[in-house]
Amino acid sequence: MGAPAQNTLMRLTSPEPGTTAAAEPVPVAILARTSTRILQDPYASLSRQIRACQAWIPAGWYVAGYYWDVESGSIDLEDRSQGDAYRQFTQAGIPRDGGVADLLTEAKAPVPRFAAVVCEDIERSARDTFNALKLEKELSRQGIPLFATDEPASIEGINATTVLVRRVKQGVAEWYRLQLKEKAWKGLEEHALAGWNTGPAPYGYLAEKVPHPAPGKAAQGMTKSRLVIDPVRGPVVTQIFQWRTGGLSIPAIVARLNADPVAYPALDARGWIKPTVAAILANPKYTGYMVFGRTRTTGNGRKTLHVPPGQWIWSPEPVHPPLVDQATWDTAQKTGAQRGNVRDPETPTTQPGRRYILRSRIRCRICRRRMRGIARPTRTGIIHIYYTCPHDPANPRHT
Repeated sequence: MGAPAQNTLMRLTSPEPGTTAAAEPVPVAILARTSTRILQDPYASLSRQIRACQAWIPAGWYVAGYYWDVESGSIDLEDRSQGDAYRQFTQAGIPRDGGVADLLTEAKAPVPRFAAVVCEDIERSARDTFNALKLEKELSRQGIPLFATDEPASIEGINATTVLVRRVKQGVAEWYRLQLKEKAWKGLEEHALAGWNTGPAPYGYLAEKVPHPAPGKAAQGMTKSRLVIDPVRGPVVTQIFQWRTGGLSIPAIVARLNADPVAYPALDARGWIKPTVAAILANPKYTGYMVFGRTRTTGNGRKTLHVPPGQWIWSPEPVHPPLVDQATWDTAQKTGAQRGNVRDPETPTTQPGRRYILRSRIRCRICRRRMRGIARPTRTGIIHIYYTCPHDPANPRHT
């Protein structure tokens, strides 16, 4: 144990021989964590955890700080305590001195405010074994034991039996989290395969809500939705695909849409922008199929990764009215690579400089890279235009 925590704990249990002086009180930090409001009520969960910890604290111990977060327990320890979801609950009266990151910072102080940490259940420290053990080890290096309310309070720390029970519970908690994610994912797969839409309706469609097929959820007013064509915006999507498969660039499509906002109503007050058009062209739901699993989130839930099309989940057959056929959608996905970055005549550039009429239109016969233009003046003043391969033997990426 580190000196500050060890001295405090030893004063509680081992007064000097021959003395009857009362032991000094032991400061304890309460550690809690709850998930988001979508999954449960954080206020009720945090209140329950704090009360359980307060009831567990032995005589002579007292609460010196409250450290809790409203976030997923699967987030890596280094990424914890970065959100602000806790604010509304501190305003509601739940005391808070910081999150788990602040707990670790305080534990490393020369004289920390607490000599022990207690949580309602060991899984409240983290939902996976690695981060739970990491937190436990970080505290133990400072001489601060971590307790759970279903474990005995022992100044000497946890014993062999307690370690075994704790590790089993941590393993079960991680297994439960992974199993819950797997079942939730499979449930979403079945949801999509049955033709139900996930998330907001794409531009060009409306969400037709129907009562939830589960009677209990229907009684609570929950619904599911299928996609139906928006009579105003649906034709706009079809027109966008026609322009794209005709060879237009996304900036040119944006310019045409913004030129007639009555015929082509935008998604919001910003008008048409390139990301919106690109998202429409990339959305396979316009083919009439329900498609799921185009993105994944990383383990900490803070980063979204795009999944290759071959791993998307498609419904066996069309489940809502299509706005484009499959062949048109496939062609639109290839248009960008085929046309390169050739600028359309209707969107001329305002940048000064030379223009190469074959820019991005010819490729090297050997490596298939798009060739670039160069100008070479002669001594007589005539300028010759050449196109060369951009291959650079000195660049490792061009090997």
